[in-house]
Amino acid sequence: MRAKRWVVLCAALAGLAPLAAARDVSASVSVAITFDALVHESSAVVVGTAAEQRSVWEGARIYTYSRVHVDSAIAGELGADDEVWVRTMGGVVGKVGQIVEGEAELTVGRPSLVFLRRSPVGAYVVTARAQGQFGLYTDDQKQLRVRKSGGVGAVVLPNGTDGTAALAGDVIHGRVVSDAAKDIATAWSRAHAP
Repeated sequence: MRAKRWVVLCAALAGLAPLAAARDVSASVSVAITFDALVHESSAVVVGTAAEQRSVWEGARIYTYSRVHVDSAIAGELGADDEVWVRTMGGVVGKVGQIVEGEAELTVGRPSLVFLRRSPVGAYVVTARAQGQFGLYTDDQKQLRVRKSGGVGAVVLPNGTDGTAALAGDVIHGRVVSDAAKDIATAWSRAHAP
């Protein structure tokens, strides 16, 4: 591995970087989260839209804080028209950018169905990172549907599952938003029963 890095470094120094970087490399692997675990680990589930973003250095990492307007509350502690800050890893500060594979990506003006949990820093985070964010799209019949994130990377089954557990992305992907919301609310009642 070190020899390979050395060759790439030498190529870059010699001005041959395009030759050294001629192929794509994918390195993101996430442990799949089950639908029940995603609901259980969340503090709220909402359809929300990022209204503004601020990226800051925290130690050696860049984090982006997005002010998210709750368009509709599906379950949990947030209500419609609430506004919360959601913290994600990665972003751009000045001329430096960091990309974190497998992280949720909130985009200003674009709504998402998101599973949120409180974090120790006071903002919310997306539960299970990109696996807890679902984009929205309108189908040919003008129905609003849910799409799982394409930024999850490779997904492996969690330890202790036999492959029959319902994975969150499989349960929600492609569903009409109102139908998915009903199933999430029902699962929420079971998972968060007093």
